[in-house]
Order: sequence, then C-alpha cells, then structure tokens
Amino acid sequence: MMAPSSTTATQSNFWSSFRTVILVTFLAVLIWLLAESRMVQTRIVELQVVLVGNTQDPTHEFVVRPSPSEVWSASVDLELEGSLASLDEVSRELRGRVQLMVGDQIPSRVGVHELDLRSALGHLPALRTRGVSIRSLSKDIVKIEVDELIELELPVRVDLPDSVALDGPPRAIPQTITIKGPSTLIADYEDRDVIATPPPSAISALIPGRLETIPSVAINLPFASEPRSAQGWTPILTPSRVDIRLTIRSLTQNTTIDRLPVQILLAPAEVGKWEVALNPGSEDLVAVQISGPTAALEAIGSGSIVPSAVLSLSFQDLERSISTKQIQILGLPDGVEIISEIPEVAFTISRIVERTQDPATTTP
Repeated sequence: MMAPSSTTATQSNFWSSFRTVILVTFLAVLIWLLAESRMVQTRIVELQVVLVGNTQDPTHEFVVRPSPSEVWSASVDLELEGSLASLDEVSRELRGRVQLMVGDQIPSRVGVHELDLRSALGHLPALRTRGVSIRSLSKDIVKIEVDELIELELPVRVDLPDSVALDGPPRAIPQTITIKGPSTLIADYEDRDVIATPPPSAISALIPGRLETIPSVAINLPFASEPRSAQGWTPILTPSRVDIRLTIRSLTQNTTIDRLPVQILLAPAEVGKWEVALNPGSEDLVAVQISGPTAALEAIGSGSIVPSAVLSLSFQDLERSISTKQIQILGLPDGVEIISEIPEVAFTISRIVERTQDPATTTP
C-alpha cells in the first residue's frame, strides 16, 4: 500500500502539470491570434462615393456633380490590403460611404476634371493612419464637373392673359428676386426677367375696378433649366413667390355723349302731309350719360358706332297735334343703357294744305 504522503505528492504534481498545460495553451492561442491580426490580408469593401461641394467659404462656393458625359455609378468596389485588425477598423469607420469634397480630394476650379479615385481614396485618413492600402478598384478614373455658385438680381414680370384688361400696369411685390446657382447656368439668365403668372381662378375672383392683391404667386424661370443630377445645380430663387397688385378694369363704365341731333321720324304714309318744327333749343340732346361694356363705349367714343336721337310721331300724335314728347335714343350697342333722364322736346305740328289746281279758262 502506498503511503499517504506519496499520494499527496502525486496529486500535487498532476495539478501543477495541468495548470502548466492550460497556461501554455492559452499563451499559444494569444500568440496565434496576435499573429493572425498582424498578418497581411485582403478584403473587398463596397463604398458609396458622395461628391460634396465646398460651401464653407462665403466668397467662393462650389458645387460638384458627375460630368454629363459620365455614366455615373456611385458604388465603387475596393480591394483593401492590410492587417485583419486594420481592415476591421477601416470598415467600421467608413461604414460603406465616403465623401469627396471640393478643396480636399476635388480641385476647386471651374470645369470638368478627371478624378483619380485610387489617389483620392488612398489619402483618406481612415486608410492612411492604419496602414491600409488599395490593391484594386472597380473604377480608377471618373469625370466630374465643378462650378462656382453666383447670385444675380432679376426683375419680376407679371404675365397675364391678353383677355384680362387692366387699369394701369400690374406690380409684383417684391419687384426683384435673387437667383443663385452655378455660374455656367446663371449666366444664361442675365438681363432676363423671371415670370409670375397668377392662376386663372385667382384672377376671376378679383372685383373689377378695385386695387387688389393676389398673394403668393409662384416664380417661373424664363426658360426650362437643364436637368441636373446633383444637389446645388438647380437654381434657387429668393423669394420663390411674390404678391401681385393689380386693378382689373371694370366690365362696365360710364361716359357722356356730348351732343345728339334730334331727328324727326314719321310713318311713311304721313310723310308730306305734316310739318313738324322743333322749338328753338330742342334741336339737340346734350350731355346724355350712358353705361356699358368698355369696348362698346370706346366704339361710341371713336365714332365707329353712332347712336341717334329720334322724335317718333304716330298718326294719332299728328292728329292730336301734341306739342311735347320724349326722345328715343336708337343704335346703342348691346349692353349699353342710358342712365340720365331723357327730356321731352317741344315742337309744333301743322298740316300741309295741298294747293288746289286752278280751273282751266277758255279764250273767247
């Protein structure tokens, strides 16, 4: 039988050896992991490339976009080379997206440039500080366009249908707006007006003859802009809406006909049987006030339409020998009415006595 002291020593040696094996194994794994993390590896990373203009300098603001001739794909596949730990850190920091900014990776000069993606991406801090290099790219060179933002002050022109008649010119408030955009595009707008066109429903709601305001009318550019694929290339209008003050010409107006000669009208069967003489001072109607559509009144004023004042006498009027009667005004255009009181005129009626023929005489 083994002595107790010998058994205790054996157990102690066993546990000591076991701890040594565990410690050695643990250290070996640590060394392997460290070596693995330091070993050069490759990894393919997909990045979304975002082009960013420089808007930090208030005196020189730039915008950037893919060149119109470029078939642009914002996704780029990068094969990165570096240690496992560095690749993990780079992947976490990039998060699948990278910004290339004018003034940093992109030149701040107006025009079309060829951008070397390998060089631009290779100088990113996320790669440079961790010793990660680009082994290959799905696209090496892309064409981009850089332009400087400028501002112009342009007058606002109010555009109304030809059928809308106004009393005085319409006025936009404010009368000028500021347009901001790329210099190559904004140059086309110099010495031009921007247009404010009120909707027909707003015009029809106005009260003729009253100065009114149509609020918040959208501003339109004088011609269509070139389609743009990047933010900042579409012109910005400040403000983008204006108020319009205008007076719609009244649909009806008043005017005065200074003088209308009075004409005497008899039935055809009575002509030559009666003599009608207007009293002195009744020969003309004066200061006849009329109201109606503007176009009709303008036609009367120009003489293209000439109304007439008529004293119409019937057979009964003649037989009764009346001495006064109200005048009628004929020949007024549709929609025109008389708003002043038409007076009666005084006249005298006398029958024309037919001269009898003397009897024939014979010579003795």
